Amino acid sequence: MAEKRKRHDHETNGRPSKRSATERLPADNVKVSIIPDENEWVPVVASTPGLSFPPDLTLKAYTKPRRPYTSSTGKSPVTTSEHLLHTSAHPRIDYTGREEEGGGTDGLLSHYIGVYDPHSGDLQLMRARKLVLRGSPRLNPTEVETEAKAANDLAARSALGLTFGTKKSKRAIQNMTKNAISPSKKKIPADDGSQPSLDPVAAAVISSMAMAAPTVTSREDLQAAIDENKPRPNPNLDAEAPMDVYPIDQLVGPGILRQLAVKDWQDAVEQKEEILTKSRFVSHRIQRVVAEGDVRKIKTMRYLLLLIEWHNLLTPGSKNRGLKIPDRAQLREQLGKWGSELVDSVSRRFAPDDYKTLNKWHLDNLITHICALCVTVEPENFLTDIYDIREDLKLDNKDVKKYFKEIGCRVVAPTEKERAKWGLAKAEAASHEVAKLRLPLEFPKMRVVRQPKRRR
Repeated sequence: MAEKRKRHDHETNGRPSKRSATERLPADNVKVSIIPDENEWVPVVASTPGLSFPPDLTLKAYTKPRRPYTSSTGKSPVTTSEHLLHTSAHPRIDYTGREEEGGGTDGLLSHYIGVYDPHSGDLQLMRARKLVLRGSPRLNPTEVETEAKAANDLAARSALGLTFGTKKSKRAIQNMTKNAISPSKKKIPADDGSQPSLDPVAAAVISSMAMAAPTVTSREDLQAAIDENKPRPNPNLDAEAPMDVYPIDQLVGPGILRQLAVKDWQDAVEQKEEILTKSRFVSHRIQRVVAEGDVRKIKTMRYLLLLIEWHNLLTPGSKNRGLKIPDRAQLREQLGKWGSELVDSVSRRFAPDDYKTLNKWHLDNLITHICALCVTVEPENFLTDIYDIREDLKLDNKDVKKYFKEIGCRVVAPTEKERAKWGLAKAEAASHEVAKLRLPLEFPKMRVVRQPKRRR
């Protein structure tokens, strides 16, 4: 019987014995087809940030009309309705999945799920919903009902006693209300055997104060928390130059920059034509900005003009409840030249969730971003005359100074050199002030209210 000869590696010509998955493809071309989303029930792409979701739980799906309608890809059941997933099967946690739209260009993303058949080479794509699944602890219904019943019974007995009780019972109820925790006469023995001077309630209070003392928020921490939640762009406190304090990618966004067209401005400056806009600030500076040749700064100036025009369309709301935002049809009519995607991105970024009224916080956030853009696009070394932007936004001088100070600028009178450069007479310069972005940044500090001294 002949012995089988073992094949050596060099006789295989370097080819593996197993065929790879790519060799099983029937053809080089893949046929792609999209299934139309004619039904509102489509697949779901869910993420669970910081959450471990049990795989054995079943979620119930709910749907409601999406308000307001913000999609620019056409109406369909996916874009006009909103889904919600919920389950209470877990003994302690309720899980809820919602569609959370992000700001900027993330709100324009569409998600698809594809199924590929390697035998036929067909790839079918279908629109999917992007949901974020979050969990919230659930209270025990028995404990809630018991506490509520006890509180209601005590309140009813106290009201009945104060109405129909004797003077002695009324006094007892009033004392019980005034001193909810009455001090005990029982003393706590001291560790060294000395006579104690605290009752249990006082000792508990002193002990809790000692434990909480290390965690008391300092004035510096409180100031940092206030600065973090202020309505303004987040400054880079580690910046080594003014240009790094508010980067253009943060103020505008790379996705928005790609959508801004500035070719008409460049052609007009090249042909020495005058550029007229609805903004004094932009019209007085666009020639110098375009002449510099920095395309990113020109697009930033274009975005600044969009924010100014969007701001000037706001109207006073009813009963002094902020400024009213025009509806989608009015915005498209007034700002149609900008395109619906750019206008919608401004609304998503600076308007509240209801897209109806701009309250004080959101209005301040919009104006501080405009002020930061004014300093950024200014070709005069991150300083600007606040007169033009004050006239554009129709603000008082003290208000526009406050907004520039909120982003870390120093607002001072123009120097003799600046007055001569801008052609301002001495009397005219009294209404002009200069906002300068310099390091280190100076932000408004938290006011400390001092108690007046009592007279003896």
